[in-house]
Amino acid sequence: MQNRIKKMVEEALRVFEKTTGLEAYLQAEYLNNTKYPDGLVRIAHQDMQLHLAVEVKARVTRATVGIKQLDLFNREEKTLLITEYVTPPIANLLKELNIFFIDTAGNAYINEPPLYVFIKGNKPQLTLRAEPRKRLFKPGGLRVVFALLNNPEMINKPYRDIAKAADVALGTIGWLIRDLKEMGFCIEIGKRNRKLMNLLNLLKRWVEAYPEQLRPKLIKERFETTNHNWWKEINIKEYGACWGGEVAAANLTGYLKPAKVTIYTNEPFGKLVLKHKLIIAEQGNIEILTPFWNFKYELGGRDVVPPILVYADLMATGDPRNIEAAGMIYEKYLDRFIREN
Repeated sequence: MQNRIKKMVEEALRVFEKTTGLEAYLQAEYLNNTKYPDGLVRIAHQDMQLHLAVEVKARVTRATVGIKQLDLFNREEKTLLITEYVTPPIANLLKELNIFFIDTAGNAYINEPPLYVFIKGNKPQLTLRAEPRKRLFKPGGLRVVFALLNNPEMINKPYRDIAKAADVALGTIGWLIRDLKEMGFCIEIGKRNRKLMNLLNLLKRWVEAYPEQLRPKLIKERFETTNHNWWKEINIKEYGACWGGEVAAANLTGYLKPAKVTIYTNEPFGKLVLKHKLIIAEQGNIEILTPFWNFKYELGGRDVVPPILVYADLMATGDPRNIEAAGMIYEKYLDRFIREN
């Protein structure tokens, strides 16, 4: 366990004990021949001994929560998320999704009868120095990772082709390939070939970083309208655009009733705004964003962005129904693709 992570876990457990009066111990990485990369916590309560597999996150965002929720569907053991600080809104979301957590401020949620703990609103006392963010998960790197996740074979293309597909400067590609290698996402095969590795972890890292590092830079404008079904009445391709987010998910799964409309386009959108009487609104539920990729993509004639982006848009909301729809999209469009590559 890295020193920084160990310090965070130890401080979170110390504050948890002080706040709740419960005993909590960080055990060895192994128990019953099962390995726990971030450790295993034992919490003692009356005659109960609760063991929780630890997952450490420096920060917890709505996208982090979404990924964690989907991971829980595929795990048998109970887990405990440990982080530096959980804000009250994120604490409420974690509770709603029944995701156990503790942080270094003394906030916590554990619901394992007869043990129940829910504390929120405490401010952090310990501030750990943030680790520098890798270029791979800054805006330019996120564009490149997105292009590669959608086209894994592109890793063997000339740098110029990768730069064009990701719409980034040619000079950035060499640095980003090095980051991929250093982080275990790319290996050299022979003298001239490369292969992407650990695509699932790379996807998770991309989904967590995209809403904070890249997405805000893409938003052109937000609107609202009194006709909440307006989007059902149009062919978005006529406007040189495609659907993202909840509308795309509804198109792909037939599950969601969209509350928010997301459109990606490089074209002028004045005609769309006028025809459908959209009104500029800072907090409007209609958003228009700039596409950030430069490769062709089609999904059976559907007017949607690549499923990886739909998945990320949904995760960024933290909404339980959107997370559920994201799980459907992952199973239908991403799971086999990730495994095969």
